[in-house]
Amino acid sequence: MRVARPLSLFAAVSIALAGAAATATAAPAPAPKAVAAGSGYAAPTMLHCKLNVRSATKSSATVLRTLRNRNGNCPGKGGHDSVPCWLNKCGGTTAGGSYTCQSGGKSYKSWLPVKHKGKRAWVAIKCGTYVTP
Repeated sequence: MRVARPLSLFAAVSIALAGAAATATAAPAPAPKAVAAGSGYAAPTMLHCKLNVRSATKSSATVLRTLRNRNGNCPGKGGHDSVPCWLNKCGGTTAGGSYTCQSGGKSYKSWLPVKHKGKRAWVAIKCGTYVTP
């Protein structure tokens, strides 16, 4: 019993010191950089045949454009719309207003910045997909 207590104390101190050392040497993650279009794109999925590009991160914001997926089970002739991401590798997902992808579905708050006519706009990313180069 007397041996077990010092060993457990030694183990706890060793773990704490190892964690502190790892934290001290870890480099901070680089901040995402804005880049030109072509570093990825957002598009509607096969499940959700359309994806709205909005002026802000809320479902009541102005719809600037509607992207459509006309392949597979989605209505219309062939074709798949997309919009370029605002940040490199489609980064910068932001928490915003709540939305659902379909009536009565699960609620989400993740919005992806995209480039619409040279300005930042937003898509409800859980209703779509994004592809990086």
